[in-house]
Amino acid sequence: MAVERIAWSCVLDDVPSIWSSFTPWLATALGPGGIEARDIVVHHAAPLRADIEAMCRARGVRTVAVAKFDPRSPHCNKIRQVETDFGDAQCVVLMDCDMAFAAPLPIARIAAPVAGKLVDAANPPLPVLRNVFAAAALPLPEVRTNARRDPNGVLVPFDTLAGNFNGGLYIVDARALRDSLGPRWAHWARWLLERLDLLERWRVHVDQVAFCLALAESGLHAELLSDVWNFPTHMRVTPTAEAPLLLHHHGHLDPHMRLDARAAPEAAASIARANAAIDAFQREGFDNRTFWNHRYAAHPALGSGLGSRGDVLERKHALLAALAELAPEASLLDWGCGDLEVSRTLRFTDGTGVDIATEALRVARGKRPDWRFMTPAEFDADDRQARDFVFCLDVLIHQRSREDYAQLLQRLAPLARTGLLVAGYDANPHVSSHITYFHEPLHATLASLPEVLESVPLMEYRDTTLYFAATSEAGRALAHRLRESTVA
Repeated sequence: MAVERIAWSCVLDDVPSIWSSFTPWLATALGPGGIEARDIVVHHAAPLRADIEAMCRARGVRTVAVAKFDPRSPHCNKIRQVETDFGDAQCVVLMDCDMAFAAPLPIARIAAPVAGKLVDAANPPLPVLRNVFAAAALPLPEVRTNARRDPNGVLVPFDTLAGNFNGGLYIVDARALRDSLGPRWAHWARWLLERLDLLERWRVHVDQVAFCLALAESGLHAELLSDVWNFPTHMRVTPTAEAPLLLHHHGHLDPHMRLDARAAPEAAASIARANAAIDAFQREGFDNRTFWNHRYAAHPALGSGLGSRGDVLERKHALLAALAELAPEASLLDWGCGDLEVSRTLRFTDGTGVDIATEALRVARGKRPDWRFMTPAEFDADDRQARDFVFCLDVLIHQRSREDYAQLLQRLAPLARTGLLVAGYDANPHVSSHITYFHEPLHATLASLPEVLESVPLMEYRDTTLYFAATSEAGRALAHRLRESTVA
């Protein structure tokens, strides 16, 4: 395609794996993909999560709200992209966001008005596709052979139709998308949704088969792309001579939103380039909400890290149980409650958990349905009430700026009628990463707060010190009793 401007588009929906995948998609699009932010259009069929909205706004990425296509097929929400005005773009690249760029896509090499890669497996099988086309009274496209590897590494060929593309990537002439292919794609999707039995057990592929129908009806020539344009890292395919340009990970990301090179060793160099861009993107603009939403959605067993698991968790449970024994009727505000593994066993009935990660709150609600849970913005809007105790455990170390660090303690201290149980660094940690930060000794910060009468260290773990900061005389006495009980 001889084009001067390309529009790059994706659709977000309220699915944890999609939210998690967006950061790698954007990081690698702007990095190895060589795409300008002004050429990206992010559609969303659900309200944008706050962290994603902020990420797009900060980088000048356009966002467009779209209506859901049909409740019977969330995957068809991607069809809403065809209704967007892409301005003077001559080519539109429609993508799933569970992909990562390893290099710029050489769109100029494409000679046809439409391009895509054949499906990686027989989804649906050729007999099902034949029945669909017969019911639609459309001529059957050419049959093509593709191949995948089974779990034993044996190459297994299968037949499918030209135009039955993997829906993760469609490259389309903008005028054709607007005037013919796009409207007919929507038409055939609605037609199929009224005849889902035609797809048998492959109903999830409505959008993909509808595109194949629309392409066949349009008569547009389509170029078949090789695997390097849309390389699956979650399954074994035929090895390619060229390094993959675009990696399709299907949501299989590690705890830091990186691709797993072990899953596709033949694409290791491409994965390394993509991962380097993801790391750089997060170092430049690390967002706690994005990171923890992904962690709790995709890797719940890890929780908030070592501070909420194993021996450290057992020690915290013992300390908090002693606190609950000393003040059984107390109310609690757990700021940065995470998945509630630390405080879920406490007998306090008046409990409120606050966290920036909506995925963590989903988990926490199931553990203590008698407590209230909300985001910081919801707390500021609807609550802002003081509690006897305020917990802030393993939250301060993730505050990126000194200002955020100080403001968080200044925000929480006035809410603690008796005391603040808070953990943080008293010195530069021996073990650090791009998600942890040291600004000043925690004991010095606590001493500077006018509400804090005295702070008593209770335990240490992984370079972190946990303090009870008394905000009343009763809290001061309680802190020393707690200290004595834990030492004993």
